[in-house]
Amino acid sequence: MSKIQIPTGAERTLDLLERQVGRPLSDVETPVAVIDLDRLETNLKDLQSYVDSHGIELWPHTKTHKSPEIGRRQLELGAAGLTVAKTGEAQVFQEAGAPRILVHYPPLGTDKWERLADIAASGVELTVAVDSVAPAEGLARALDRRGLHAQLLVELDVGLHRTGQTTAAGAVAVAQELSRLPAVEVAGISCYPGHLRPEDPALTQGLEDVDALLRETRDAFTAAGLRSDRISGGSTPTRYLTHTTCVNELRSGTYALLDRNDGEDDRCALWVEVTVISDAVPNQVVVDAGSKTFTSDDHPDGGHGSVMGWPGADFAHLNEEHGYVGVSALDERPVVGQHLQIVPNHACGCMNLHDGVLAVRDGVVDHVIRVAGRGLIR
Repeated sequence: MSKIQIPTGAERTLDLLERQVGRPLSDVETPVAVIDLDRLETNLKDLQSYVDSHGIELWPHTKTHKSPEIGRRQLELGAAGLTVAKTGEAQVFQEAGAPRILVHYPPLGTDKWERLADIAASGVELTVAVDSVAPAEGLARALDRRGLHAQLLVELDVGLHRTGQTTAAGAVAVAQELSRLPAVEVAGISCYPGHLRPEDPALTQGLEDVDALLRETRDAFTAAGLRSDRISGGSTPTRYLTHTTCVNELRSGTYALLDRNDGEDDRCALWVEVTVISDAVPNQVVVDAGSKTFTSDDHPDGGHGSVMGWPGADFAHLNEEHGYVGVSALDERPVVGQHLQIVPNHACGCMNLHDGVLAVRDGVVDHVIRVAGRGLIR
């Protein structure tokens, strides 16, 4: 019996998206993620101009967009390299032509080490951030066996309390152990100040505290005879304050698209185009997108996104396929069949739910941006 070849969900989705090219947004099939090309270009150029003016290298974190098209554009504008979290993402951007890749996540497991060695063998200048010896030890074996090389950064915990050594002395101790491994070289330190949010009035003071620990660790590395010329860090909320710190490699990611957490609606390049499918329940309308489209990421002000052009609309709740928009504060309310544009709370999580997004210019679909890194959690 011959096997029936059933298209995958990704294949069906991309085919449907390609059929939208040339249509005005008001005619596209929803729900669908959209990227405004002019806003995207402005976001990319603004940060590249900033780092260029301050002698900082930009290593954008591609976990936000997971798109070779956008990653290549970041490199064209002057990014020194691209940052990824997982080895699968590294493979995507190696295949897209990135000359330098920073894996800012401790890789553990033989399969991951061998894939990273394959990437180094392709000619990519590979850097990996670790906070202990174990992930680097396995990577070093895989590289050494094939005559390859990579650089290492020792990660510091500067307040998020996720990964990273918590003291300068701890980072030095790890770096000294790493220095004994073959095929790898400690090149500096890294951090992620993800605990510093844009709505926090203490953001500037918090960043000064981060910088103090970075400088202490840099000086301790120097005193111990360790390299500390690469200091990788930063975030989207702190990106335009990077020059006030000792960070010389900025890994901002969300800046490319922005979202409700990190940008005003008129700067956000990403939104989800949705359709009102019901107004049967008083004081609300329901749209055709829920947690499988937006993610369930929260926001300090509550809700799950910002409804562009409808101040007072409250995107209050999500089910898997339904979004509940409170409209009691509106004088004029959306009607069934009407399109709305909703900026998600978190761009990174939203993009990871979509195999492709519609690239729009002047309200018309220009092409489809493929999210080739989507779902690569290994």
